[in-house]
Amino acid sequence: MPPLVLPGEGVRQDYILSFTNAITVSAPTAERMVIEVPALCRDFVIEHVSPGLQQAVSLLSLSSTGATEDELASLVRDTDGTEGLARLYYQLLLFAEHRMLSYGISCNGQRMATLVPASPFFRFSPASITPQSSHTLSRFAYLRRELQDIVMESPLSHGKIVLHGWEAAAVATELAKAQTLASLCERLPNLPGDAVVLFLEMLLAEGFVCETAHGDACREENEALRQWEFHDLLFHARSRLGRHDKPYGGTYRFHNRVEPQPGIKPISAKESVALYRPDLDALTRKDFPFTLVLEERKSIRKYASHPITDRQIGEFLYRTARIKETSYGEFQDLSRRPYPGAGSLYELELYLSVNACEGIPSGLYHYCPQRHFLDRICDLTVDVRSLLKDAAGAAGLDEAPQVLITIAARFQRLTWKYESMAYSAILKNVGALCQTMYLVATAMDLAPCALGGGNSDIFARAAGLDYYAETSVGEFLIGSKRI
Repeated sequence: MPPLVLPGEGVRQDYILSFTNAITVSAPTAERMVIEVPALCRDFVIEHVSPGLQQAVSLLSLSSTGATEDELASLVRDTDGTEGLARLYYQLLLFAEHRMLSYGISCNGQRMATLVPASPFFRFSPASITPQSSHTLSRFAYLRRELQDIVMESPLSHGKIVLHGWEAAAVATELAKAQTLASLCERLPNLPGDAVVLFLEMLLAEGFVCETAHGDACREENEALRQWEFHDLLFHARSRLGRHDKPYGGTYRFHNRVEPQPGIKPISAKESVALYRPDLDALTRKDFPFTLVLEERKSIRKYASHPITDRQIGEFLYRTARIKETSYGEFQDLSRRPYPGAGSLYELELYLSVNACEGIPSGLYHYCPQRHFLDRICDLTVDVRSLLKDAAGAAGLDEAPQVLITIAARFQRLTWKYESMAYSAILKNVGALCQTMYLVATAMDLAPCALGGGNSDIFARAAGLDYYAETSVGEFLIGSKRI
């Protein structure tokens, strides 16, 4: 094994600086150098460029393999003299502040890993490794494919690391268990010790690795962080701005590539139930006052001896989910309904598992919000009964629910337009719909109860849906209220 070079001992390699992807340098002159930085939405201009600085910037460009800070300094010193160093370090500082630089590690003559900024808050400051300390991979770190690269990311980090070969992946694998620097190098005898040191410093600085307190627990995890689960923190970080560099919002990324889904889901049911349509003018005169409805809103898990009626189901769905009007936006069908929906796209679909309802035979139905019909899908199959049983367990019911409303999402209605935050918007829409259902049920003196979760696989199978195209994202029980 090559001799281990610890920080501060002897000669060691350093990070290789280079511009991040998409940055290009126009043909420089002594008067002016223009660096195109798409992430800044503007050009980075350097006036009065010395020959040494021209060469240094050329080494940082994508056409080059990059250079260490010492190599850049030597080049500028040899070309411009020592007086050129101050200008070089000033420019490097500006490049770093504008997140224009990536930081690479070489191993046996090949690029091993590259740290790339992924957020406006990225600032790289290599951490110091204490040889006696043990380190382990953070439970929030993960690997995934991005185009032709393998990248390491974490919701704790404002950067991402591109792994260029097996060497970096091998280090990450060994860090699944707590390791000291010495034990890590012993387990990877074919890797130069200085490369392992640099990579461990990079991982530690960016939160991919942490010092262990006892066992494999991370010393850095405070009380708040310990209570986050991996998928929840990742979803939080990636569905909001701040910790990723992905496009965000209404980008219409599939425009002219994939046909958008229609605003109203086509249904070819052989049997339908026309629902009761209430008189809204009469309701506005006799409804409970809004403040009373809001204050009385609560989950009710006990039902009357007689089941909910088809008239009540009709009024409930009409007041909560019907289509009031349709229109056409820039690229997609739009509609307006009693509850808010992101971009007026209304991806949510309602399915009713009817166990006991006067006037509506038991079975699974889809609600058509335009026709105000229930389209029958199937009887109380094994899967539908399983949904009802799971719902009873989730609500802690002593009896089977009268009607389970499964809220499903046609995901492509939102993902066709929105990037990074589409699923987050879906869940917000579910919350808005559930509150609307609660308030309407309270005004109608019914028994409502939202559920915390359900089995999306069983539901997709029961309704005959493609899990990846449309499945459940929320559940709501409705029934007759016990007096």
